[in-house]
Amino acid sequence: MEREVEDFIQNLPDVDLIEYTHTKIHLPEAVDFAKAELARRKLPANVVTKLNEEVHARIKAREEQIREIASERLSGKLRILAFLSGLYFVIPLLFFIPAWLKFREEGSEQKCKDICIFAAAGFVLQIIMIALRVPPWSIILRLF
Repeated sequence: MEREVEDFIQNLPDVDLIEYTHTKIHLPEAVDFAKAELARRKLPANVVTKLNEEVHARIKAREEQIREIASERLSGKLRILAFLSGLYFVIPLLFFIPAWLKFREEGSEQKCKDICIFAAAGFVLQIIMIALRVPPWSIILRLF
């Protein structure tokens, strides 16, 4: 393990050190070092219990925040734009790919689903309009 990681762990406040030992994203060697550092500090049992409760509250709040982000819906304007992108031969949907990737990176699963659903609805409407011999672009031409 690198010296910078050891220095970082040694300089963590007690509550952050305990949280570090509870996470699963760190390398096992780093977690073992953090546990050894925690033992070296020789904190009283009541302090460790109190800090563990605080850590669990932090983790629970973070998980709730992640669930909220994942369940956020796409705004009305973006729904309409995704629908129109699907309606007009999917080419404008290329503008939504960066937004979709950003939402996916943020963990906004519902927004990703909404983009796909509204674009697919527009695309299906396009097929129906073509089958009825009503060109999809005729709607735009009537507006001007």
